[in-house]
Amino acid sequence: MLILLDGRPLQYAGPGSERSRYILVAAAALARDKGVKWLFVVDHTFRPGMLDGISGDSVLVRRALPGSFGWRWWYDRQIPRLARQYHADMVMLTGGITAKSAGVPQCLWMPENANPDENGNRRLYPSIYRARLAASLQRAAVIFCFTGRDRNWLAGYRPGLEEKLFVLPTVPEDAGTKGPLSDAEKEEIKRTFVRGREYFLADLAGAGEKEVMNLLKAFSLFKKRQQSNMQLLLTGGINGSTETIRQRLETYKYREDVHWQEDRSTAEGGRVSRAAYAALLLFDGQTLGAPLLNAWTAGVPVIAADGGLLQEIAGDAALLADAGDPASLAAQLMRIYKDENGRMDLIRRGFDRRGAYSRRGSIDALWEGVGKVFRPMN
Repeated sequence: MLILLDGRPLQYAGPGSERSRYILVAAAALARDKGVKWLFVVDHTFRPGMLDGISGDSVLVRRALPGSFGWRWWYDRQIPRLARQYHADMVMLTGGITAKSAGVPQCLWMPENANPDENGNRRLYPSIYRARLAASLQRAAVIFCFTGRDRNWLAGYRPGLEEKLFVLPTVPEDAGTKGPLSDAEKEEIKRTFVRGREYFLADLAGAGEKEVMNLLKAFSLFKKRQQSNMQLLLTGGINGSTETIRQRLETYKYREDVHWQEDRSTAEGGRVSRAAYAALLLFDGQTLGAPLLNAWTAGVPVIAADGGLLQEIAGDAALLADAGDPASLAAQLMRIYKDENGRMDLIRRGFDRRGAYSRRGSIDALWEGVGKVFRPMN
């Protein structure tokens, strides 16, 4: 079986995209375990190493045009032409957008949040995604999404899709295979990054200026009421300019207790997350849930956004807070700080729930979807 995979949306998502890594790892697994052959179509901005796991003769580099016209041309002319030229058995579209007519079955990967109203400005081509969503869902032979919530939304948005909708469970990143740190390792990390003290870790990926300010207000409420030495370690960049946040931090009452690692490396970010007193996953950003699984594996309790994408994965193994309500978040910070038994119970629940999410299970679900359209030979 030869599958033509549209890699252009993965390029535009950037090298740090959890979803891009997920798709490419899945492709490699199907090549290794099921004998699937792949052709990855990318545009002329592609450079070696931009997307891990694709290289050499399996990569087709083609020129793309800018703007919404360029995206339409890519899907309605470029992809179908290549599918015919290379006699592909199937086309996988990774941007939630199908070609008008590919000549072969089309498998559609949805974004992290399928509902365009929940994607905000994070999409790089929102107008064509929204405009062609109904037609794309109708044309697709099989549709892959990442949560039961998205599955229900898609089924309601376009009735009759139930038979071709597949939910792919999230999987941990490589860091998620590492267990809890030793006490000595934790102390070393705390000395290096937060003056040797305990800390809350907040990943800012997907956050805007308003969301960060609400987080700082919640931390202020916590500090005022608890009078503790707890630190707040911020990792990652935000949506938009960071200058306003930096200016606010200069006059922030607890500025000495806030540390921002905006340009951390992946390895360094993994280390500091595993030593945290608790992880604050309040901004869905473009995650599929790997940070939550990684935290559980490392024995770090989690406070997640109430009503967000992570809530479905978390179940009762995380505390929930309204990221837009500083008082709500402050209450959960105080709860996890004051109730050590409750904190340990969250850690135990996280370990237990983590076991339900495996790479093997996700790949099997993907293969089931592929087989729904094109009965595999193996």
